[in-house]
Amino acid sequence: MKKFSTISFLLAALVGVGLFLSSCKSEKKIAKENKEKLVTVFCTGPKYQTDNKTFRANAVGESIDQAISKKIALNNARTQLASEIKVTVQSALDNYAKQQVHNTNADLEKNFQSLSREIVNQELIGTRTICEKVTKARKGKYKTYVAIELTSDKILKSLNDRLSKDEKLKIDYDYEKFKKEFDKALENMKNR
Repeated sequence: MKKFSTISFLLAALVGVGLFLSSCKSEKKIAKENKEKLVTVFCTGPKYQTDNKTFRANAVGESIDQAISKKIALNNARTQLASEIKVTVQSALDNYAKQQVHNTNADLEKNFQSLSREIVNQELIGTRTICEKVTKARKGKYKTYVAIELTSDKILKSLNDRLSKDEKLKIDYDYEKFKKEFDKALENMKNR
């Protein structure tokens, strides 16, 4: 009987070790299948983000044609940049308009909105590419990474020029008050 229980014990131990080894193998296989890889995304990071002096945007474009991948990336970056500028300018104009006691009407708000769209569209032409990297994947597709920028001074100058020339708006226009609101809006954008 003692021999039988020793054999049973050894058999149970061998089965247990076999199960343990097979479970380790399956865990390793699962870990290998689900293993994450670190991906490098070019033209990103803190030095490519909007700050107090510069609007920045980055994007990626992908195509089997290298030139088209660049066009896609630049278009995506410009769209992102335009959105950031529009939000900032609109916020500054809204806050400035609310402070003006004499002209708190719907016409003033419409003029500001129209002005905002015009300036954003006009100024995007002056963007500068600050980073561009191109990669080619195994399947033959090109990936272009870009980062672009536009100084906030350029936007502010355009706004100032337009506000000071507009007959309806220049009556109550105060550059220093507007600049203060613009800087606040830019700071809020940076902190998002």
